[in-house]
Amino acid sequence: MDSFLHSEFTLSESGFLFDHGTGLTYTLNETGRFIFQKIQDGSHANNLVELVTSEFEVAEDIARKDVDDFFRQLKEARIIH
Repeated sequence: MDSFLHSEFTLSESGFLFDHGTGLTYTLNETGRFIFQKIQDGSHANNLVELVTSEFEVAEDIARKDVDDFFRQLKEARIIH
């Protein structure tokens, strides 16, 4: 699944995301850290809403909005294609 990531990344447990390609560091909240870890673990994008719903015990519409917003931010930061 990492194939749509623009670079190699290291994600710390505290939510710091380091881009090895650019040297930039990003700070992710708990939900963002969870989603990014699942991406790195190979979870398919279609499963992320279900995973967020289960992990954070939120309604599907809230989880979908969170996932969509996170992907939009990743695209804007040019972290993903």
